[in-house]
Order: sequence, then C-alpha cells, then structure tokens
Amino acid sequence: MVNVLLVAAGGAIGAAARYLAGLWIAARLGASFPWGTFFVNVTGSFLIGIVLVLVEGGTLPAEARLFLAVGILGGYTTFSS
Repeated sequence: MVNVLLVAAGGAIGAAARYLAGLWIAARLGASFPWGTFFVNVTGSFLIGIVLVLVEGGTLPAEARLFLAVGILGGYTTFSS
C-alpha cells in the first residue's frame, strides 16, 4: 500500500509540474510548435535515466524509484489533457 501511495503522490506532483511547465514554455515560445511537450519529454526522460542509475548504483533507495521515476517523472512525461 505504501508503494501505491508513493506513486500516486509523485504522479500528482509530476502532472501538475508538466501542466505548469507547458504553460510557461508556451508563453515564451508560442504555440506554433508544441515546445512545452518537447521540453518536458526531453528533460523528463533525461531525469528518469539519472534516477534509475542512482537507484541501481545504490545511491538512492528502491522507494525513490517509485516516487521519483514512476511517480513524479512518469506523471511529468505522460500527463495529457
């Protein structure tokens, strides 16, 4: 049950972060190209890779994978409206 809560809490944070990042990018670069989506997917994928390397190397606990990679960054990279 704790694992589900870690993913759910992280997902809520990540989805909100994606929404805000998309608004911020669109306000600066315009809406002619989905720059917000591009930015979020590139940065999110990069950060997922970093988190997974840190978890695999033992620098971060396994629970960090669920909260950070699956929850926050998963919600950040897959939020859609």
